[in-house]
Amino acid sequence: MTELYQPRYQWRRTELDANDPPTDFDWLGFDGVGYIGRIRKELAGPTTGRWQWAGSVPRTFKGSPPTPNQGYCDTAREATEMVETYWDWCLARMGNS
Repeated sequence: MTELYQPRYQWRRTELDANDPPTDFDWLGFDGVGYIGRIRKELAGPTTGRWQWAGSVPRTFKGSPPTPNQGYCDTAREATEMVETYWDWCLARMGNS
């Protein structure tokens, strides 16, 4: 049996403002204080039920960011893995791995 991916960075629920309380369907990832990306569950439309992931690049990244930097997965855990892998990929390209 394949083991589930274990997140390596910190994740917390997205809170846009006081009128938009955090839910279990929208998360931000952090590497210490640096933002690494976001995952969110699609609740309507053609991708209903899927998790969108979007990776961020470090502020000190030079050049064109690697692609793809966003996509869809079937589970939150898979989306988390995609964001974390993308972040690590960016760090490796910068020589910070």
